[in-house]
Amino acid sequence: MEILVALFAGIIGAAMAGIWARDIMSGHGFDAPHGLLRAREADSDDLMIWHWAAEFGTAILLVLGAFLLIANAALAEPIMLLGLGALMYTSTNSLGWSLAAPQRRSYVYPMAFGLVGAIVSAVLLILF
Repeated sequence: MEILVALFAGIIGAAMAGIWARDIMSGHGFDAPHGLLRAREADSDDLMIWHWAAEFGTAILLVLGAFLLIANAALAEPIMLLGLGALMYTSTNSLGWSLAAPQRRSYVYPMAFGLVGAIVSAVLLILF
């Protein structure tokens, strides 16, 4: 079961980092006239740096946890569970964002997949 959790987490973590890196490089969804550290979300004017930190932190934990699980390292399970918990949070938060506006509905299924996958993976990791 650990290999399935590692595959899920590694793929999701890499995808999260890739999608956010692409969006940041393209300037999608935010305004940054004073640089990235003061970038604000286009819709709400919220600072993006905190959101990016949560998303990239989650991605790093998931990829690191995947490598550690495959390597059978001692800290693999706690790091993976932390990453999966972060994925549950970011997926839930992003699911609410995607349901808030009709033009964002295409994001609903990936966010729901992340949330359900994180819950199932955490249960598998704890029980098996």
